[in-house]
Amino acid sequence: MNIYYRQAQLCGRKTGNGTKLPFLMNILYSLSARNGDLQPFSMDDINAVLFNQHQSIGCSIKALIPIVGWRNEAIWYELFKGEQVYLPQCIIFSNGAIAYVIVVIGDEYELRIWPDYSNRERGKQHWFSHHAVVYSAELDVFKQSFKALLKHIRKEDDYEAKHPKFG
Repeated sequence: MNIYYRQAQLCGRKTGNGTKLPFLMNILYSLSARNGDLQPFSMDDINAVLFNQHQSIGCSIKALIPIVGWRNEAIWYELFKGEQVYLPQCIIFSNGAIAYVIVVIGDEYELRIWPDYSNRERGKQHWFSHHAVVYSAELDVFKQSFKALLKHIRKEDDYEAKHPKFG
């Protein structure tokens, strides 16, 4: 499970293709930034998932977006002939159709929605069609799903501490 970036930097109020958000979404992004809604999770909790003690890279959870995978190492990748793209550290929640993604670059993160996530016949623009979360309903899905994931990870980490796989 990956999300694709053209550069190793957060996109903020731009799409992954580098275009500005539509006018209304741009205004909502500004309001969310002002209210602190763009950063609802702590980096400690995000890192607890990315670097969990039981060394998993995905799971299913009881949440609105039940399929979860994560990448704990960022890499550059040749997606198109002669063109490198950046695959950042991320936590991807999916229902099989759309992806809700927590993208981590350095010690910062952002929340993204990728509507073309499940589209297997992608044009070049579809690989980077993700955009910032601006609607409260989208943010609520993130919060509920991340809370369920964190609970699951802590339970598995506790079990691993009591019953180590690798002795």
